Amino acid sequence: MTSATRELAPPRRILVNGRPIRLRWLQQVIWSLVAANVGALIISALYYLLIEVRWRAGGHTILYLKPAWDHLFTFRGWAADRHDIRNVYEALLATLFVKSLLANWHKHPRRAPAWYVMISPILIVVVAFPVVVAGIWLINYALPGVWHAWLAHHTLHNPVHMPYRLAWFGTYLAGYPWQPLMIGILAGLVVHRVYAPAGNAVQLYFIDRSVDHARDAIAAGEPDPHRHLPRWPWPPVVRERAAWIMQNDLPVPDRTRSITGAVYFTTVVLGALAIYGGYVRYVVAKGH
Repeated sequence: MTSATRELAPPRRILVNGRPIRLRWLQQVIWSLVAANVGALIISALYYLLIEVRWRAGGHTILYLKPAWDHLFTFRGWAADRHDIRNVYEALLATLFVKSLLANWHKHPRRAPAWYVMISPILIVVVAFPVVVAGIWLINYALPGVWHAWLAHHTLHNPVHMPYRLAWFGTYLAGYPWQPLMIGILAGLVVHRVYAPAGNAVQLYFIDRSVDHARDAIAAGEPDPHRHLPRWPWPPVVRERAAWIMQNDLPVPDRTRSITGAVYFTTVVLGALAIYGGYVRYVVAKGH
């Protein structure tokens, strides 16, 4: 490796406008919460549209999967399992979105081609399915079976003694479905390698476009050409990546028509699903 190549290795913290981003960790936490909720809402929307909605055309039902889905299996645990599948996928996509925002800068980032960006949502669902099924089987059947077979004579006591005013919090913790959440997070970490090139391509598409606009403004002698670069409140990683490209005069690849169409199509569809997922979760599910 040459010294010139080593000089391009990004530091742990990239300077933006000549200084590190202030309260970077807090901004990362806030954006992680936003990204996690967006991922969960997308799955909520897909589940509702595919399973719960009766699709009609010309007075005839053309698709209604809920009866078949509810009775897909006859064993007693299926009623809980089918909801766990949705919960695990919500945590999985939330994890993937958070990983995209927390990703470290790579010297040679993998960019997915347009076709991969287009099929990445379906690919994630398919690749993650064995992990999701195995995780649900583990937490709902295998581990409880092992406990009853080997440790049934042990009595568990609640180690957390909440004050009276915090009793509601203890009840919340006891009833929170943390097992599907943990399985979804682990599944997200497993399939992140499948999603990473597509997520990186989408993120760098908008970063590269802002860099091109800034460079064009500099060449035209416009005042404050850096106004085209991502600023607060954009995620710190996005601002740092744009700053690194500008500071080191790194080349920006041409954006073909196919990658432009794929990025915008994927962004619009996922954004629409997130908005509709919010409507499903906070309006439909509440009975309004």
